[in-house]
Amino acid sequence: MTALAHEQQISFQFVSVDSLKSRKHVSPESLLLSILNDLFLHSPKNPNKKTTNSGSLKFAKVARFTSRSNDTAPLIKSGPRVGLDVGHLLKSALAGGISCAFSAFLMHPVDTIKTQVQASTTLSFLEILSKIPEIGARGLYKGSIPAVVGQFASHGLRTSIYEASKLALPLFAPSLLDIQVQSIASFIGTVLGTTLRIPCEVLKQRLQANLFDNVVEATVSTWHQDGLKGMFRGTGVTLLREVPFYVAGMGLYNESKKVVERQLGRELEAWEAIAVGALSGGFTAVLTTPFDVIKTRMMTAPQGVDLSMWMAAYSILTNEGLLAFYKGAVPRFFWTAPLGALNLAGYELLQKSMVTPLNQSLHSN
Repeated sequence: MTALAHEQQISFQFVSVDSLKSRKHVSPESLLLSILNDLFLHSPKNPNKKTTNSGSLKFAKVARFTSRSNDTAPLIKSGPRVGLDVGHLLKSALAGGISCAFSAFLMHPVDTIKTQVQASTTLSFLEILSKIPEIGARGLYKGSIPAVVGQFASHGLRTSIYEASKLALPLFAPSLLDIQVQSIASFIGTVLGTTLRIPCEVLKQRLQANLFDNVVEATVSTWHQDGLKGMFRGTGVTLLREVPFYVAGMGLYNESKKVVERQLGRELEAWEAIAVGALSGGFTAVLTTPFDVIKTRMMTAPQGVDLSMWMAAYSILTNEGLLAFYKGAVPRFFWTAPLGALNLAGYELLQKSMVTPLNQSLHSN
């Protein structure tokens, strides 16, 4: 038997756009599929068929989407029909954005205390707590507008990219383990989502540190003094904080949930999943606190001062000592634990509630 006998073909299922136009109801994924087929099949640089030994791969509408977080994500073997559900990705973005925006607003006062502790070189956590009556409710919620807007936009993008990556990665690397797929997907989504949120994070922290009185003043002054670069101050260290946090947090949450479910012999109840999410988020938050301290110092530095990540880290180490890198770890834990519960478990629960009617609709079609 020759080597060619073992080779199979990758073929793209052709769906004409014209044929779709005649239908009364066209799903978004069918329309996207037809456009992709036209691009691939009609391009002179892309032949209709290509010989390979990796199996037959076809793109078509799927009857049902199942999340990889439940260990039932579609795997690419010989001849499966794999599709990208645009509706599900939009629902994932909405679920991620809503859950994170709500949790950010709810826990914003704790975040304000954390920021003031980290921004100060003299005041301790207990001293900041004693000033809460002086700060007042309005002061505790300073910066909440850019915080909520940034969380909704960035986490909506992050979760949709995360879900899309979990579907796309097995197409290119079917041998990847589930935890590897989750980590890579979380990395891609976090980098893109965090970059989108940086300007809102800069404005939020400058308001929390009482450098400005309102969002408009903070925006105009930052842009006038530092330009676009000032709006993205601290991007590098923020990514160093966010990527390990979400990659480790999401991985820890999913793996911890599996362990608990195996021990109990059943799926977790909603409150149990929320508890696992809270502990996972709080634990990873403490581990990444040093990056959070450096980020706060950079974003709250005086305007016109070009403070790099390494300069900030060196200044903290030489003037305040090693323990200063963990300033605000306690409020960060209590701020992030509810965020972890809502961002990890809450997102998953909200996503499931949105996917159920979607699956019913797909089955009816």
